[in-house]
Amino acid sequence: MNALPVSDPKDTAFSEEQFDKLYPLGVERHYWSRCRNKVIARTLRKVNAVGPMLEIGCGKGVVVEYLRNDGFDITGIELAPVKALPSVATFVKTGADVLDMDPAVCAKIRSILLLDVIEHIEDPIAFLAMVRKKLPNAECVLATVPARQELFSNFDRFNKHFRRYDLEMLTDHLRTGNTSSSYVSYVFHGLYPAARLLLKSKGEREVGFNVPKNWLAELFNYVLGLFFYVEFLVLPRKWKGTSVIGVAKS
Repeated sequence: MNALPVSDPKDTAFSEEQFDKLYPLGVERHYWSRCRNKVIARTLRKVNAVGPMLEIGCGKGVVVEYLRNDGFDITGIELAPVKALPSVATFVKTGADVLDMDPAVCAKIRSILLLDVIEHIEDPIAFLAMVRKKLPNAECVLATVPARQELFSNFDRFNKHFRRYDLEMLTDHLRTGNTSSSYVSYVFHGLYPAARLLLKSKGEREVGFNVPKNWLAELFNYVLGLFFYVEFLVLPRKWKGTSVIGVAKS
């Protein structure tokens, strides 16, 4: 989720405080992570994305771990010098810039994942052009981003977001001259009205995740994560949500 900017990497790299807030130990058990991971895996299969895959801005490797356990051939790279999860330490490289990767390794990558990354970048179109040039054989780019500018809040300022997206903006940012197909959908539809009400009443929201600490909280997060995943499967893609997932294939 950490950004890789076009200019100075230090400008948008996550701080230790941001990582601790957004990726506390056990964050994969939070309902948002549970649903998001399932949505990403389903979408990769829906568009027939192939490996090897590279997640750019992978943080500690939470999604890399999930997708590898689900059978995907994926590795990750993270700009910030954070410690990768032990379970995927051999598949995640931290403190490294994708633009400095070995060309021989880059040539093998067939799919790119940018999961809550490009909202941190002032010029995402230029950044994506550089990434595609660096990974010339990648045929698929999948991105997730926060949605709806009317939800921009202290959470976005804390995380150094330049914007929140709608379907058209993400389609435009992912599109290239040789894009042959694209897919976009809102996610977390049910959170959208709740977020609007929260911002209207309080003017701000929590900036981190509360990890479930007992069996009841664990069960609640499991059920809620499953609910939002089913919601993603059955509701129209254009119904507003708090996140967007998009894919461009060439």
